Amino acid sequence: MKYKGYVGTYTSKTSEGIYSFDFDGKIISNVKLFSKIDNPKYLAFKGDYIVAVADYDNGSGVSLFDKEGNELDRLVYEDVTSCYIEAKGDYLYTTNYHEGTFSVIKFENNKLFLVNKTLIKEKAGAHQVLFYKYNYLIPCLFLNKVIIIGEDYKIIGSIDFEEGSGPRHGVFSKDKRYLYVIGELSNKLYVVDMELLEVVNSINILEDKLFVKDSSAIRISDDDKFIYVSTRTEDVISVVGVDNKNVKLLQVFSSEGLHPRDFILEKGCLIIANRLSNNLVSISLKDGLMDKIESVVKLPEGIAIIMEEIKNE
Repeated sequence: MKYKGYVGTYTSKTSEGIYSFDFDGKIISNVKLFSKIDNPKYLAFKGDYIVAVADYDNGSGVSLFDKEGNELDRLVYEDVTSCYIEAKGDYLYTTNYHEGTFSVIKFENNKLFLVNKTLIKEKAGAHQVLFYKYNYLIPCLFLNKVIIIGEDYKIIGSIDFEEGSGPRHGVFSKDKRYLYVIGELSNKLYVVDMELLEVVNSINILEDKLFVKDSSAIRISDDDKFIYVSTRTEDVISVVGVDNKNVKLLQVFSSEGLHPRDFILEKGCLIIANRLSNNLVSISLKDGLMDKIESVVKLPEGIAIIMEEIKNE
């Protein structure tokens, strides 16, 4: 199988925007600039298009690109860049860490229109959008809560976490009975029972109870048996065994770079963006555990990765 990947970056030093790369299941190759834009901090696929949060001369917002890297439209609607974007149906959803907002954008005829902007709380640290039934779940790092927003885009409840946890990102089990949330400030993985809307278990995801903050991205395997979490200040990926609400730390493995802000999991391999060492790394898995470094390539200031299989080649 062949894949095409895209990496969002900070453009604070040498990066010029969004980069693309090829992947053959093990080896990363052909890294090149896809589109020049300021601070494309997060990316998502929207059908045959790519959307990115970004900065512009007159503010911040969302850009729409075709697969050739041409910007088709942009919507400027905030003062600082959002940190997350996701697409579902005809809509895009963003969260803004600094403003503490959740925004809804309509995608229609290759144009972007702002539908709603919900203020959760200024500087709430809103970090992600998760879809659950007809609601939206927003992990808010500085509130120690996952805020629940209803169909009308109003806050209807929350899932509470311990003080100092800093919920950042989460992943669901396939049946959505459990939500697994990484705490950026506690280095803990929390298990939420979605029937109870309560945290029912937690573990430290670093060895020897090391406490350094800065846990970041989280992914779950297709069979629900393994969860992978990155910690930036330790430059590691933690592997956690999963059995419903039961979780166990199995392995802590080097990210082969500095500051692994994001990574993706694809059919027996992890691809990791190490921001401060300016590289992209592929590491193969064996029985769910990190096994072998397959490739390391240069890529400046990478912080967000998306990838899709190339079909009909």
